[in-house]
Amino acid sequence: SYPTVSLTDYSTAASPGITKQVLLGVPEGVGDFIVRYFTIPPGGKSAFDKHRHQHGVVITHGTGKVLLGEQWHEVGVGDAVFIDTDEIHQLEATGADPLGFICVIPRWAESDSCAVSMK
Repeated sequence: SYPTVSLTDYSTAASPGITKQVLLGVPEGVGDFIVRYFTIPPGGKSAFDKHRHQHGVVITHGTGKVLLGEQWHEVGVGDAVFIDTDEIHQLEATGADPLGFICVIPRWAESDSCAVSMK
């Protein structure tokens, strides 16, 4: 986590303890994109959903797996993941440490109204 950036609870009903931090956004003068940092505790999962925008994800801490469409992929530190528009996805922390990752999205997509829950 980034100690100088405020934490937002991003937990799901099934996975408490997920946090989000906005590292770069409108307050920093960014016009086109948002850079966010998420932490998923060991054994936790992000929401199972899809969005009307693309994501760029880079794993910075821990190990896990990511669901893209119908296929799971193992991920670890340094791995980059492209999540396409309307692609069903989910991230899961599978190791003993939290899964930390940077996620870049278009600025207009920061609103949660863009998400479509698949459950």
